[in-house]
Amino acid sequence: MKRSQYNEREIIARIAKGDESAFAVFFRHHYQKIYEVGLMLTQTESVAEELVQDVFMKVWKQQAQLPEILDIEAWLFIIARNDAYKALRRSTRLKVILDTYEWPQPVSNETDEQIIYRNYHELVNKAVGQLPARQQTAWRLSREEGLKREEIAARMQIRPDTVKEHLSLAIKNIRNFLESHDAFLIGAELIFISSLHSLN
Repeated sequence: MKRSQYNEREIIARIAKGDESAFAVFFRHHYQKIYEVGLMLTQTESVAEELVQDVFMKVWKQQAQLPEILDIEAWLFIIARNDAYKALRRSTRLKVILDTYEWPQPVSNETDEQIIYRNYHELVNKAVGQLPARQQTAWRLSREEGLKREEIAARMQIRPDTVKEHLSLAIKNIRNFLESHDAFLIGAELIFISSLHSLN
């Protein structure tokens, strides 16, 4: 479903009434982004998949409150972030960061969520710019134009399975890019962790 055909508020209103078909549309529309957040924060595919399921389970359980949420995308990101944090806090790497990092004082009027969200997109955009041409094309058609795998295949004149491969490699290469630029990656993680430090 192309973004121009996707009416978020209409879909949300239907979900709030218990419409499972609308929820399926909502799931397909947001799945990839939530998975990417989970994968980039936890760096584990199985954990990212579990995170996606948990996020959408929470969405369904809170269906009646959905129409009251002004920014659904940011709200989903925060849920994914919180769930990812629960996984990260069990890792040795996170423990070391928490034990050694000197927590900064706020330096702007931006909320923690706004900082994290902006930081995430800036990092991903840098990484996407480094992708091989075919991976970058598939990624942008999927993420920026909201095309399905079959639609991307038709646009690129390749098989849907090849599109899937391009997207999988794109995710892997984006993650590798972030890992190879520790200053960016750790900066994002520290902002992420700092915003939740008070929960400990």
